[in-house]
Amino acid sequence: MDECTNVAGQLKELLTAYQFNLDTLSRYLLLPAQQILELSEGHLDFLPEEPAYRFALFNKIRFLCLSAAEDKDLKLSVFLKVLISYHGLSKDTVARMAGVSKQDIEAVLAAPPRRVSDEAKFNIAVTVMSLRFFLKECEPEQ
Repeated sequence: MDECTNVAGQLKELLTAYQFNLDTLSRYLLLPAQQILELSEGHLDFLPEEPAYRFALFNKIRFLCLSAAEDKDLKLSVFLKVLISYHGLSKDTVARMAGVSKQDIEAVLAAPPRRVSDEAKFNIAVTVMSLRFFLKECEPEQ
């Protein structure tokens, strides 16, 4: 099962390379710390066989790993798109709340994202992060 080995490797990377807190992983993955350590070594026999359970668990691990590895500008763009498309916020609203120009918002949304100043990117990221945090409860359960 190549996919499981990959997930085990990703979990091991979170624990070793990123020194991710084991207690936090335990709460997030809904597994005891000892089982997380076993899973990071590739031992899967304790996991339920239910495909939906494994899919959700493996995705949670992948999402954490991708947080460190993937393109940060692309992630910012995706979170901003959720605010605009799902939550109905306008580019102008986000720009005003972030204290940046609408053109900066459009640059972050461009595919691929265009260059904006570090200060503008920081202001956009902090605003997007806080808005997503507060508006998340309006999003459907997954």
